[in-house]
Amino acid sequence: MPRTTLEDIARLAGVSKITVSRAFSSPDKVHAETRTQILRIARELNYVPPSGTRDTAVTRTLGVVNPNMGNPFFARLTREITLAARARGYTVLVFDSYESETLEAEAIGKLIEFSVDAVILSVISSDIDYHPTYLDRLASAGIPVVLVDRELKAVHYGGVYIDNLDCGYQAGRYCLERGITQLLAVSGPADSMVSIGRMSGIREAIGGRGITLDVVYSDFSFEPAYDALREYLRDHPWPQGIIGANNQITMAVLKLCHERGVVPQRDVQLFSIDDIEHSDVFGLQIPCIHHNLPEIAQQALQLALAAIQSPDQRGFRTVVRGQLLTQ
Repeated sequence: MPRTTLEDIARLAGVSKITVSRAFSSPDKVHAETRTQILRIARELNYVPPSGTRDTAVTRTLGVVNPNMGNPFFARLTREITLAARARGYTVLVFDSYESETLEAEAIGKLIEFSVDAVILSVISSDIDYHPTYLDRLASAGIPVVLVDRELKAVHYGGVYIDNLDCGYQAGRYCLERGITQLLAVSGPADSMVSIGRMSGIREAIGGRGITLDVVYSDFSFEPAYDALREYLRDHPWPQGIIGANNQITMAVLKLCHERGVVPQRDVQLFSIDDIEHSDVFGLQIPCIHHNLPEIAQQALQLALAAIQSPDQRGFRTVVRGQLLTQ
């Protein structure tokens, strides 16, 4: 199939070739409606500007895509990235993929259309082998990708990740020191790299110490975790301690506690790998692993800006250790 050219796009858009070129290289010099039409036609024709075009097409715009803005972790992280980027003179376009592969791909398509300078991405899947086709489109468009929280084998310009093994280890160690002998961990999917890291850390901390550990695998979102734990409790008594593998899971545990008249930290010791914001308003002091979101945001932004300045150099892998909070 013949390669789409600027002339092809210009003919269909009813504009000059120079106008089409400016839409990619100097978007601020093209009327917004005209540029939108040009980009739409280019997308329909699968046109990708030459990599050299992007050298002069800096828009000072970043894209941020995360899987669930309803999760306080991602909402606060996005806020920190946006504030840090704005302080550097960048506009940030934020998309929530709503845990949907289709919506994630649509969001990336829009960011390619808007010619963002880089994308900071938290994918919907915690499977390291996840490889949606839009990653190849981003590479073809010369738009660098920085990963946050969830790692992929795909080509990218570095990533910032939580130390999941250490999170689990700190959680297990805390429960061990509290004298808990019957422990339940409620986790995300069994094949998730996040789950594997956090559950491995728990097992490492309590191994051979006389603690009985059960693990319920579900999902990192509220409703599936609630259903999985409720199903488990139909056939098992309440344990002495429960570790929620993220904030959404811990919220599901709290809901079941409320429904069953079980008082956290009196009838069952509850630990969360993630902060539970404002729990103290309800008289709850839930020990947790606190993640330094401003630091994660700054690290991700630095990788994105470095990729924009030096697209031929790959970024590095940064792991941020969580902090144990008991009060």
